[in-house]
Amino acid sequence: MKRMNVVYALGLSMALAAGMGFVGSAEEADQDEYLSQIQGSFVELFPELSKDENRPIWEKYAAEYVDADAVSDSVDYLLWMCTGDKYGQEAIDAFTEDPDSMQFDCYFLGDVAEFTVDGNTISGVDADGNEVFRHAYKAMDMDNEDFLFYESEDADSGMFTYFAFSPDTPESTYHLEFRYADNTDDLQSWFEGNYAYWNAAAISKDYDETMMDNCIELFCSENLGGEEESGTEGAAEADTEAATESATEAVTE
Repeated sequence: MKRMNVVYALGLSMALAAGMGFVGSAEEADQDEYLSQIQGSFVELFPELSKDENRPIWEKYAAEYVDADAVSDSVDYLLWMCTGDKYGQEAIDAFTEDPDSMQFDCYFLGDVAEFTVDGNTISGVDADGNEVFRHAYKAMDMDNEDFLFYESEDADSGMFTYFAFSPDTPESTYHLEFRYADNTDDLQSWFEGNYAYWNAAAISKDYDETMMDNCIELFCSENLGGEEESGTEGAAEADTEAATESATEAVTE
């Protein structure tokens, strides 16, 4: 997940971390091969991460980076940062007025409850299983270090005309992060445009306990481990106050 420096970043950081990918860049991934690495169906990440049954996993890994009395608050904060309900101009206005309220919306938009990647076709269904969209996509040559861009091969694809994927895969980072829109301008920045502060985060529909455990471990290490984990000088302060301060930084490194 893109590190959202929430202690994000899905970030996001969700995402989100992140975040809302945790590792890698668009330059390291082959756009022609990327879709082949994310075949399958995906559901929203953070409703799964937030399940009560996963709380012990969160607290186990958070305890590696924060004091015992800060574990619970740190986990709450990480999840809160990636479960916002504002994006676009509403979010820009709200977070400009009150920076401490900054969150990322890491949910799916457009009434999609589940995405499926099948070959070069991406489709989505709503909560009742009704198909919302289905299009074949081709890779684009875009100058953007954060995302891999894909364009629908069908006319009139609406908000699903363009997809921008972080180079995450279920194999490498145990989740996906992506954005979609009817134009590429709205996919260039996490902080500007009609989709500011939005970065969809997803996990395989058929994830198992190991994938969930790995995903939470990676999210904690990227967002609570901070600079110490990334190999830069110094170490991140491992407490809730440091987490709050980091959240006001950029969502991606």
